[in-house]
Amino acid sequence: MSGTAEPPAPLDKQTLRRQLRARRRSLAHQLDRGADAEALAAAAAAFLDTLALPPPGPGGHPAYDGHPCVAIYRSLSTEPPTQAVADMLHTRGVTVLVPEMLPDRDLDWHELRADGSEGPGLGSDAIGEARVIFTPALAVDHSGTRLGQGGGSYDRALARRHPHAVVVAIVNDEEYAVRPLPRDGHDVRVNAVITPGSGFMPIPGTESAV
Repeated sequence: MSGTAEPPAPLDKQTLRRQLRARRRSLAHQLDRGADAEALAAAAAAFLDTLALPPPGPGGHPAYDGHPCVAIYRSLSTEPPTQAVADMLHTRGVTVLVPEMLPDRDLDWHELRADGSEGPGLGSDAIGEARVIFTPALAVDHSGTRLGQGGGSYDRALARRHPHAVVVAIVNDEEYAVRPLPRDGHDVRVNAVITPGSGFMPIPGTESAV
């Protein structure tokens, strides 16, 4: 018999999700959400400063009113906080879209107004107007593989993204590049990640020109 140990079998997605959710719950009381919110907003602002965001194309929905469009999401209490990022986008005159999950787990999109209210549904294709898409994730690896919650909602939505949209996952510091993640053919790689401690980090080989 050889004395060489067999490498551990890669964990499947569901096992990884259970582990990552449990870790988020266990660490939640240690995080300074106020400081994290400010750090994420500052990192997102610095990233946007490098872009020249174009307005929506001809025939865009009137809700866009000629403003550049960015998609984000309302974070859960266990996720890195996104409200300060949305507030920063509003100060820049950006049209902010947030998702609503439909019964079939696809995503409709609504304008998030500066007062926190939402406009009417714009349809599942509205994400195609966004040139930057901030997505939730449980983890992201060095190749840009994103592990989501498992419903497939964002994979379906990202299939409708603008061909030059930049997809940015927001995760905690310890959730980026912790290990290679399992990836299926329908999984959409992200172009960058933002964490509270390290800020904006592009992922080589996944560049998208806005």
